[in-house]
Amino acid sequence: MARIALEAQGFRVVLTREANQNPSFDDRSAAINGMSDALFISLHVSSTGPYGTARAYSYKFANPAPGDAGAATPKTQLFAPLPGRGGLIEWDLAQRSYLPRSERLAELAQIQLAQKFQGSPEMPMQVPVRQLRTIAAPAIAIEISSVAGVPDGKKLAQLDQPLADAVARAAVDYRAAQRGENPAAGAAH
Repeated sequence: MARIALEAQGFRVVLTREANQNPSFDDRSAAINGMSDALFISLHVSSTGPYGTARAYSYKFANPAPGDAGAATPKTQLFAPLPGRGGLIEWDLAQRSYLPRSERLAELAQIQLAQKFQGSPEMPMQVPVRQLRTIAAPAIAIEISSVAGVPDGKKLAQLDQPLADAVARAAVDYRAAQRGENPAAGAAH
């Protein structure tokens, strides 16, 4: 559903995982890092938390260096080429220069999630989500709760459309903000 909602807003959507495929995190990152002007949105279903709530996450490096909000010192430095963009990227620090943009995307997503999923927090969180670390683009994870303890008569599928709408609206608002337009993030859609 999120794919359809994003495509309806003019976004080109590339899925990094479909059906029973299980590409590695690095394979997923390589696919995204080869694109220009990409947004990375990872959707997850949680087995914890109150049913029907949602939260957006941006990356937080576990060991920031003093004075550098996103710096970290990896044990090994692996560099990978950025296809189509030229140059090399320090793989474990790929997200570092995108942190402010990722945080903004997470904020816009959380605004929409809080409007569509009662009981959801109003602010996103910054956590060391492994998949986000190696993404050289604005990147967030969204987690919808909960698979465990789904109330009788409620189905996870009922959450699909509100989630798709929230993701699409956040992406539209982010794109507008990047273009210097006034995003309508606070408006209910």
